[in-house]
Amino acid sequence: MENTSRDNPVGRPDGAPHDHVRRYAVPVGLSPEEKFEHWRSWYGSAIDAPVRLEKTDKLVRPSFNPTALSLDGPGFSLVDVTNEPADCFWSGETRPSDWLVYFRTACNKFSFSGRGESVSPGTVRFFDLSLPGNFHAPAGFSAVRIHFDRDLLGLDDKAMKRLKELADIRSNPILRGLILPALSGWQRTVIAQEIQHLQPVARSMMLALVSSLLETPADPGDLKLARIATIKKFVRKNFRSPALTVDEVVAYSFLSRRALYYLFDDETLQVSGYIRALRTLEAIDLLAEANSWRRSLTDIAGASGFTTLPAMRRAVKELTGLSLRDAQEKPVLLQIRAAELRKQTEL
Repeated sequence: MENTSRDNPVGRPDGAPHDHVRRYAVPVGLSPEEKFEHWRSWYGSAIDAPVRLEKTDKLVRPSFNPTALSLDGPGFSLVDVTNEPADCFWSGETRPSDWLVYFRTACNKFSFSGRGESVSPGTVRFFDLSLPGNFHAPAGFSAVRIHFDRDLLGLDDKAMKRLKELADIRSNPILRGLILPALSGWQRTVIAQEIQHLQPVARSMMLALVSSLLETPADPGDLKLARIATIKKFVRKNFRSPALTVDEVVAYSFLSRRALYYLFDDETLQVSGYIRALRTLEAIDLLAEANSWRRSLTDIAGASGFTTLPAMRRAVKELTGLSLRDAQEKPVLLQIRAAELRKQTEL
């Protein structure tokens, strides 16, 4: 992908080069016609298929201001677009090119392979861009597209045909629980630090989704990272409850304790350590709040998911090297240690 914006070249928001996230906005000082031409040029270079944009009116309105974010990772790419009124066309190509598209807003004029339809907000569809199609982007049209290599997922033309015939897959639990949150929140500032980890995780989640939709078995090794992501999401949602234990995670995952242990064998933290680290970080955040003096330490321990105050004391000491008294007297040092711990709970 190439960001052709003259005002915001490829790089981080602070102007430093080579963040994998690329941001686009129409440069200031251009005429309405020049704005559209600039947008059309960027769009054609950022989308993983030969596409073209055409104006829907003779003149582009002065407030024409589309924006986009793109991410180019190893073996996959993402484009997040908020469009202005325009028509988009693609004629198809010989090389298979596929998208999973999440429509945040409605699209009333969509044509794919000669079949016209409307798309409601929240719809998620597979698209085979080797076939022709077009759509009309109204003002404020917003969508996220993930491009994937069908060979990387082991999909043939027959499988892809079945996938693109699914009208809307938003209700699929894997999509709803894993992939949609990823598509909705991938623009985190730490994304460049995680880029090398994203490809295998994205591939694993997509394999799990495809296996579910096509009702075909997948290699357990291919699904490992998707299963880990699912369990971590469950833990993040429930760690503040003192009732969350490894046994609860075992029941949720339908795995034995031994199988759960081996699943996390290559992770920085085992499940029990992951729960404990999240609770410790929550306690640190609560201790750092301006009105924390109004709350008792026992209250903060309970709100963080610890069953007792001594359990919180031990966790803070073991994971940060600081006692609770040190933590309260040395807030800057505490945040440094917390940042180190937080890295272990990412992805």
